[in-house]
Amino acid sequence: MSDPNRKLITVMLVLVWISMGMFFEVGGPTMVDLRMKYNTSSADIARSVSAQGFGIFAGALAGGLVIDAMRTWKFLVVTLAETIAIVAVILMPFVASLTWLWVMFFSVGIAAGLINVAGQRMLIEMWRDEAASPMHVIQMGFGIGALIAPLIINPFLAVLELKSDGLVNASSNDATLPGGSELTVIKESRVDVAFVTIGLCSATLALPFFFYPFVKCFRRHKDKYQNIDETEESTVAPAKNGIVKRVLIILNPASYADGNFTFGLTVFVFIILLYINLVGGEQMFGNFVRTFSVDELQFARTEASYLDTVFWGSFTIGRLAGSVLAYLISIRKLFLLDLFMNLLAITFADIFATRGKNFLWASTAVVGFFIAPLFPAGIAYVNTQIEVGGMVLTLVMFATGFGQLLYIWIEGVLYVAYGPRTILYALQFSAIFVFLISVIFVAISWTRKRYVNNEDQTLVVTSGHDVKMTSDLRYSDLSTSN
Repeated sequence: MSDPNRKLITVMLVLVWISMGMFFEVGGPTMVDLRMKYNTSSADIARSVSAQGFGIFAGALAGGLVIDAMRTWKFLVVTLAETIAIVAVILMPFVASLTWLWVMFFSVGIAAGLINVAGQRMLIEMWRDEAASPMHVIQMGFGIGALIAPLIINPFLAVLELKSDGLVNASSNDATLPGGSELTVIKESRVDVAFVTIGLCSATLALPFFFYPFVKCFRRHKDKYQNIDETEESTVAPAKNGIVKRVLIILNPASYADGNFTFGLTVFVFIILLYINLVGGEQMFGNFVRTFSVDELQFARTEASYLDTVFWGSFTIGRLAGSVLAYLISIRKLFLLDLFMNLLAITFADIFATRGKNFLWASTAVVGFFIAPLFPAGIAYVNTQIEVGGMVLTLVMFATGFGQLLYIWIEGVLYVAYGPRTILYALQFSAIFVFLISVIFVAISWTRKRYVNNEDQTLVVTSGHDVKMTSDLRYSDLSTSN
């Protein structure tokens, strides 16, 4: 694929990730308005929103099993996933029951799982050994979307007056209903307009993915294209293996590690442990930091709401910085640097965050900045050790979803039993565990040599991160495996 073409597709993927950040984070700011609309409890709405986690599992599993076989036609997987998400988001405030609301959030989760597997695989196939910096860039898109979504939604939310000991004015996503309190609606909710607006914005960002496949298909006959982005001469012959054999190849760790089953399995275990604890800690802190600020440091509710903006803003800047550094230094050095700085930042937060409001503001920004680059850096580093195919990305998404559910559920129990500071202790545990297992894995793989095929299918040996592979190297195609 030509360099300008892959840069164009990378920009398209960044737009899709911004879109995903918007539609995936739509549930949090609108929970109270949905509760009012369906005349139900916060717990019921929270259960509907949590369906996104289960949807990610389903989407990642479906994508992982077929994405490698689809080759460059995985463009259509992203297009289909965006369509599912857009329709589900627009329909959310109009469905008649909580059951259908659960289905809509589940559909959004499926779309996110498919986009993550298909999009990241496309990026790795396009950029090969140079994927580290583009991986940081597209992951930055999610932070941008998550930052923009509340800004779009807030003008359409109800404004409430909560009467208890006094009067507290708050936007609906910050309001609570303690026992015996009287709630007065000052401004009616237009949450249906908020969902439709998010859906239309997501659709606009995803438009290039709707048009690009048709443009390429139109050019297919003229340019003799067999697939969207491969010429006839570069197309690898399709596999003749049976379905069962194909599935066994996909599930076999050795298929991704040059035939080395033990090393492939080691990487699989590392991926699961890394992303359960990394994403679990990240999501736990992002979800609880506002509650922590109110309960521990008596933040005003309107003041506390800006902590989310600070976290996602610094998160986005952190991934941008990671993309620049990934272009300048080797991914192994960058991964180790990210691990150390993340541990240092979280230790700083653990020690100082409870000492005053300014310390919490600073801690939130620092944690967001340094935790952000670890997700794409981990994938980029693993990509230098094994072939990051659809099944590997499926493991990443499974671990991501499970870590989010596990950490938030456990912290909910600890928060009630032992108080707000358990957030910092759980985050500290996450950082220490991620640092230790990652350093051990880097030590194990320090002298690992990976085998790839060049254009004439002769084997070339590469020795990891500090050796820059030439641009004509490409990853082995699983369909040619024996």
